[in-house]
Amino acid sequence: MLVPNKIKLSPYILTEKALPFQFDGYRPHWNNKLADKMHKFMLESNGIGLAAPQCGIGWRFFVMDIENGGDPHYCFNPEILSSSEETITMDEGCLSFPDEILTITRSENVVVKYFDYEGNEIDKTFSGLESVCFQHELDHLNGILFHERVTK
Repeated sequence: MLVPNKIKLSPYILTEKALPFQFDGYRPHWNNKLADKMHKFMLESNGIGLAAPQCGIGWRFFVMDIENGGDPHYCFNPEILSSSEETITMDEGCLSFPDEILTITRSENVVVKYFDYEGNEIDKTFSGLESVCFQHELDHLNGILFHERVTK
């Protein structure tokens, strides 16, 4: 089970840095249940990514599913290990701001590390839309809104 150091309940949760998960090893089904509920909500909202702070949960976790019903990535305590100098500029939306589309430039490729709901370490390289989504959701965990990333 993932247990936060403390639960943050704040009206400013989207602009605060989320707390790390701590795995206790006894209840991965609880972690999976949280992940599945967030994934379901994300799909129903026509999103490709959803971070825990967007659901009022101040923990470092997000789900992303670029194929919208394909093979989701449940990312607990995610981090970017390296990013390419090559960039990609895309129009991005955000479930927290449903009527806004902003043009954002991000790294085209990222090498990342995260943990699945059982606490297994996952190392991946994401490119294109997956890279953009990972960076967008990680921003949510760091209290950064996509308005702050608008391409000048």
